[in-house]
Amino acid sequence: MKIASFIIPLSLIVAQAHAAVIYSGLKDFTISNGFDGIYLDVDGGNLVGIDAVGWDVNPFFGGEGIVNSPAFQPVRTSSAIYAPVVNLAPGQTVGPTSVFGSGFNGSSTHLGITAGKFTSGSEGYLGFKLTTNANAGPYYGFMRVIFSNTGSAGKILDWSYQTSGEAITISAVPEISHASLPLICAASMVLRRRRRK
Repeated sequence: MKIASFIIPLSLIVAQAHAAVIYSGLKDFTISNGFDGIYLDVDGGNLVGIDAVGWDVNPFFGGEGIVNSPAFQPVRTSSAIYAPVVNLAPGQTVGPTSVFGSGFNGSSTHLGITAGKFTSGSEGYLGFKLTTNANAGPYYGFMRVIFSNTGSAGKILDWSYQTSGEAITISAVPEISHASLPLICAASMVLRRRRRK
């Protein structure tokens, strides 16, 4: 008895894979305690120079200060210019109903001991809305960071964003997109059946 094999066109897998959660991998970028800090291109996945086209976010003074480009909008307490960015918790979502600013913006009052503030030297989650260098989006994501206001360096540990334009739930462990999971399972079954022949 021959088992029927299922063939999924590669174009369908690739098309569906575009609507996925993109995970940066562990980056562990050090945010220097200097005025320049670091310039991060989120969708490029790397640090860039101060004059580079495509930078998204510039944390400096160990993360005590943050400047963002118009393409990268952190979740804030309000849409007012220089409103503090918010420290989100696992289980919260970032999406179209989150509060963002617009244009070039900054934050310098996001560290403290009250709810929604980043605790100096501790991990936190910065939610964001991103338009990519290729002008795709907006996409929603979150970045795991350690900010400091004690004179020590901070860190950008990693980040994830959803390329479907839908909201994303903050999780301590990166997740595979629910949209691509059935395709991954189906492709796995095809490969398994081909090996049996």
